[in-house]
Amino acid sequence: MVLKRVYEVLKKRFDDGYVNSPLDFKYVTQLKFVMTTIGSWPYKQFGRNQLAPIMSMYNAFLILFGTIMGALAFNYIRVNRVKLSFFDLGHNILCWIFCILYLQRIVTARTRKYQETIKDYLLDFNLFYFKGRSPYAAKVHAQIHIISGMFTIYVMWEMFIGVSLFIFMPWFNNYSRGMFGENRPENSTFEHSVYFYFPDTVYSTEEGYWMLFIFNIPISYVTTIGLCVFDLLLCLIVFQIWGHLRILKHNLQNIPLPENNIMFSVEENNNIRMLLKDNILHHNFIIKFVDRCSDAFSEYLFAFYLFMQFITCILLLEVTSFTADALAKYGPLTIGMHQQLIQVSILFEMLNTKSEQLVDAVYSIPWQHMDTRNRRTVLFFLQRIQTPVSLKAAKVVPVGVNTMSAVLKTTFSYYMMLKALAGER
Repeated sequence: MVLKRVYEVLKKRFDDGYVNSPLDFKYVTQLKFVMTTIGSWPYKQFGRNQLAPIMSMYNAFLILFGTIMGALAFNYIRVNRVKLSFFDLGHNILCWIFCILYLQRIVTARTRKYQETIKDYLLDFNLFYFKGRSPYAAKVHAQIHIISGMFTIYVMWEMFIGVSLFIFMPWFNNYSRGMFGENRPENSTFEHSVYFYFPDTVYSTEEGYWMLFIFNIPISYVTTIGLCVFDLLLCLIVFQIWGHLRILKHNLQNIPLPENNIMFSVEENNNIRMLLKDNILHHNFIIKFVDRCSDAFSEYLFAFYLFMQFITCILLLEVTSFTADALAKYGPLTIGMHQQLIQVSILFEMLNTKSEQLVDAVYSIPWQHMDTRNRRTVLFFLQRIQTPVSLKAAKVVPVGVNTMSAVLKTTFSYYMMLKALAGER
């Protein structure tokens, strides 16, 4: 009763009323706005031909600007690698990796296959277009809609808190050290959220500090959005795939038995043939969309798991110094990045699990009561459904809990090695 009441409250909270398409959903509107700020929403695919060239130029500018900033950040590390402490060096390397990952993602947003996948997700594959097929389909659509809305709000707040802490924690550290007072500590330099190869006055004077502080705000914003909002988009797509698999499983498990409990009549076999055809077409529809997603996000997923090994390792190294500054600055970021890795992997694993359940659902079809033609169709369907529904990194590695486990094992191995190296240094 309590869960039912909570569900009804959430349903009212996230109810969009009557809308003409998923583009009018509140959480999709929020997603579109945030992705527009980094020039990554495919306006051309949704008929906004006048806005599309502007977004394309803005995206190209962000790529050029990010490349220059990445080069300046790398040059700062190269020039100051001897002067920097082990943990400061780790912070700068971490920021540079964030920049590389951000660039990879907004470059992905320029590809046609990515843009077409987003269009298919919202204008063809979305459960909004399937809710009228059955009461169960309408129920699944409502549940996925609530989950998507809640998850979007959660990620939005996570991004806001993360970027705020990343920007303002160094400012607070400077303030607590008296860097803005008249009696500033001698031979001291200002702490920043991101460092670049700029003149020394930027790091030693108050005027230079405020210039770089203001400069770092938009940089930190677009980088944070680039790191999080693409994962949000991919998770929303996974929710829709999962919903389709639930509907398909339910339909397979509810194929009726013959009235005489022995064999289907000719008319019943014809009806069963139509049901089997509908389920096979639905499965093919899901498989084709998942294949398009794998093709569009293949390099994205590969880069995600590759760089997560370095990011999580460096964050563990930074946070385990256990100083108040490190815990405040890197604690939320460490939790956020590990949680991002875990939640994405678990969602992909949900697809793998639901896909495996379809095999049992097909086998449970009352094929023994069917005629020879329908039995052959069931056999064909059973062979076809053995292929799991999963997204793959680099078009080779199915992503899921096993991939996450391998990344975390590698992370902890690197962490122990770097921790020992830090102790020697």
